[in-house]
Amino acid sequence: MIDFGIVDAVDAEAIGEPGQRTFRLRARSGANYAALWLEKEQLATLGRAISQVLAERSAHRGDPVGEAAAIGSFVTHPDVDMQVVRLGLDFDADTDRLALLADDQAGLERGDTPTFRMEIGRTDALNLVRLIATIVAAGRPLCPLCGRPIQQAGEAHFCPGSNGHSKEVPIPGPDDATT
Repeated sequence: MIDFGIVDAVDAEAIGEPGQRTFRLRARSGANYAALWLEKEQLATLGRAISQVLAERSAHRGDPVGEAAAIGSFVTHPDVDMQVVRLGLDFDADTDRLALLADDQAGLERGDTPTFRMEIGRTDALNLVRLIATIVAAGRPLCPLCGRPIQQAGEAHFCPGSNGHSKEVPIPGPDDATT
């Protein structure tokens, strides 16, 4: 297991154009860097899970949160660079920190789990939740009937929600304001 301990900074990013993006969680602990590659839904679920754990278990729920530490210039070849197949979260109420546990396919097959571990302070965790929400929302617009991403321009969108019987519903563009 690779244990980063308490990270100095953590963030998330999407790389590429909507519909073709890849997602990663980035962490820095001293001079060590980690890139944990995730699917979009994994990243969105992680953001919701962190928010829920902090809401349910942190004694500091509702307290003001400061700025998170910036990850800074991220290295081209991080010390840990893995595709995540399984994530886990734990929370230590005494330190008010989350423990994020991640497995890659090789570690899972060997039974050598968790493959990677890091601890995230409350301030960094809450700022990560906000960043994840922004990243996930910046993708392709979702169909108002089925909730699936709308295809790229010029491609037909198959919508099971319409079942061929609904009236045509205007699909919001990227510039349309949402309420």
